[in-house]
Amino acid sequence: AKTGMLADREHVEAVVRNLQQVDFGPLIVDPVMVAKGGATLLASEAVVTIKEQLLPLADVVTPNLPEAEILVGKKIVTNADMVRAARMIQTLGVKHVIIKGGHRQNHKAEDLILLADGTCYWLSAPRIATANTHGTGDTFSACIAAELAKGQPLKAAIRTAKAFLQGAISQGISVGHGHGPTSHWAKLSEKVSLRQG
Repeated sequence: AKTGMLADREHVEAVVRNLQQVDFGPLIVDPVMVAKGGATLLASEAVVTIKEQLLPLADVVTPNLPEAEILVGKKIVTNADMVRAARMIQTLGVKHVIIKGGHRQNHKAEDLILLADGTCYWLSAPRIATANTHGTGDTFSACIAAELAKGQPLKAAIRTAKAFLQGAISQGISVGHGHGPTSHWAKLSEKVSLRQG
């Protein structure tokens, strides 16, 4: 199972109550807090509820950089900052942390993976110049959940999710105005690399 935008404390608490009663299998938390355009999508009091009640139930959390900064209360600029932030988030009770680096201005979109055993990996792919990035976080976490449901090991599920997302962005759909959607009919990209670090 995965969570997405929960909006306020009441919704987070309702999800937590149900997760405590029913085993849905591995839980991926996509802590949606800020929209691409900068609009707030999560009430401030709900951040504490996510940290104290939801993350301890999660197997994987997938914040982007602004969301990770909110979770740790610190600015994240360098790779070392990302590692420190991931370790801080892990102390909240979640097993595995993936901080998505798409908001950085590097030539590659590089994500940090911190596994439960303390091992760090960097998952990277070439940055794509496009406005068709709406739903990237949802797509990434949903693909991880789907791959785990198919019985894939976590590292393989994460790598497949990155390859799917890279394909979905590079083969985006141009409709509407502003941030267009990713293409869920896309083929997996082969331009994804994983290195320990």
